[in-house]
Amino acid sequence: MVHISVPRSEAERINSNPGWSLVFGRRKVGKTYLINNFVPHDANFYVRLNRSISARGYLVNEIGDLEVFRNGVISLLKEGKTVVIDEFQRLPMNILEDIARVHPMGRLILTGSSMRVANKILGRNSPLLGLLMPIRIEQITPVDLLNAVSPTMGPVGAIEYGPFLRDPWTIEFYRASGFVRSMVEIMPYTVPGLIGEVFSEDERELTKIYSSILSLLGKGHTDYKEIGNILHSRELVSSPSSSSVVPFMKTMVEMGLLERIPRFRSKKFVYQILSFPIRAYYYLESRYRISDLGSSLEEIRPSLSMIHDLAIEDMLADLMAQVLGGTKAWLKDSEKEIDILIMKRERPVFVGEVKWGKTKKSDIGRFLGKVEDLDCRKALISKVPFYSEDVEIITPEGIVEIAMKGPVYNGGESRY
Repeated sequence: MVHISVPRSEAERINSNPGWSLVFGRRKVGKTYLINNFVPHDANFYVRLNRSISARGYLVNEIGDLEVFRNGVISLLKEGKTVVIDEFQRLPMNILEDIARVHPMGRLILTGSSMRVANKILGRNSPLLGLLMPIRIEQITPVDLLNAVSPTMGPVGAIEYGPFLRDPWTIEFYRASGFVRSMVEIMPYTVPGLIGEVFSEDERELTKIYSSILSLLGKGHTDYKEIGNILHSRELVSSPSSSSVVPFMKTMVEMGLLERIPRFRSKKFVYQILSFPIRAYYYLESRYRISDLGSSLEEIRPSLSMIHDLAIEDMLADLMAQVLGGTKAWLKDSEKEIDILIMKRERPVFVGEVKWGKTKKSDIGRFLGKVEDLDCRKALISKVPFYSEDVEIITPEGIVEIAMKGPVYNGGESRY
């Protein structure tokens, strides 16, 4: 078994804040691991569903009385200690109100599992309003992941396994061989429960609307008008208009389930499932019903390979957006399909095509023809080393080098 530890850049944001912090994000994105391993602290309290509390770095390991817990936290903060409260949203508001009264003494780090919890705590009626720096944790950034795993997996392996490993719950299942097979076997058990946890933590049921939207996005539907029509035909929404589904999608963006990508030269957006393992599960479930455990890896391999290649493109787009300080844009239609397009201040700064199979000279001509009207850096990312005088070629080794340099800026412009 290979042990993988990924130092995460979010720790720098937490550690650089001398005051109180609110660390939040979808379940299983590595908040607890990040805090325990990369954020120095004196005491750590974990609030269980029944409101009993386990403690580390405190006088006792178990606390059953909330008043004892409250007094202990207050005492530690008054001593100038750094205190972590994990799954703090399970505490009654009066306990948080009492703790808030000792601000700004010590350093308090609260961790919670949803955007809705964050909005509640930072809302106008919250006793913690204005006292906490909100820090959102999502899946692992490409820079963090590639820097951590490329020394052991090599550049190609790091890029190919990266779409899975960016969702931290997959890391414990990683094996040097058979990893993809094990993920296909695990996803039917893990993903539905993970999604259910997201909604239960937000005190709402996993309705047919949410489930259907995730399923349709997993199948590759990107037009929310089309999704609205399908849901209306199933009598799940009252109107076929996009306004009937977009609010649900925005909620899932807040929950860390979806990402919203602007369409190039348009005010519209494309929504897609943020996590590749979750996206892959819904796609494979829609085509092969893998939850019935009747499909072999050999049967689903062509489809899995296709969506995996798209996920590699997506991760590399995230990488370039991260190092360039820009945002991804969507340019995939019947007339033109671009793998990677990065915008900065509404102008393209990078456009790329990913060739994860064999690269041919004709690929260069087709790529340059598609992007001739874009005035920006142009590159072809090739798994196999390839020479061209006409366009920049980035190999897997070059991708890792870009990740190692990281997002460094000078006067607002990236050195890339």
